[in-house]
Amino acid sequence: MKVLSPTLKERKRYILFKIDSSNKLNEETVAMQCTEVCLRFLGEFGCAEAGVMFMHKTWDIKTQTGIIKTGHNWVDQTKSALALIKKIDGKKATVSTISTSGSIKKLKETR
Repeated sequence: MKVLSPTLKERKRYILFKIDSSNKLNEETVAMQCTEVCLRFLGEFGCAEAGVMFMHKTWDIKTQTGIIKTGHNWVDQTKSALALIKKIDGKKATVSTISTSGSIKKLKETR
């Protein structure tokens, strides 16, 4: 099997986001809510094309921050989808994006 050349590979971007909520949220709840809102906003085809994925190992329960992976052409649409989150587990919550980068390491440094 041939190896894909770098020009054919999907370029990824990572979005660092913060959730402001009165209660501490666990990783599974946040991942489910992020996936659900992206599916609602982008649709199944758009979500698959963008490659939206919640990065499970990056959720920090103390600071309520996490990272989502998306395609480089879909960064603005993914940020818009995250901004549409108003409630998580029936409690009021707001999501704000902090930074966008091409590597997870750089985002972890900005936390």
